[in-house]
Amino acid sequence: MITPKGTDLVPAVVGLLQWGDRYRADTEGPAVLARHRGCGARVDAQIRCKRGRAVQAQDIESAPGPALRMRPAE
Repeated sequence: MITPKGTDLVPAVVGLLQWGDRYRADTEGPAVLARHRGCGARVDAQIRCKRGRAVQAQDIESAPGPALRMRPAE
């Protein structure tokens, strides 16, 4: 049984598998296939905003979060 922490890690692991399939796979193909148990189709990791829209890497920006602490100037 996978733990909640493991479940949260699945998108990262699938993303790494995709990267490996694209850049490091053998000429015969990837060593491991991630498939949907229900229908057998391959799965892939996608980045989406909280509104469900697909997001490309170039469309991501960083912003200060609620835990950001500014150090006083020296």
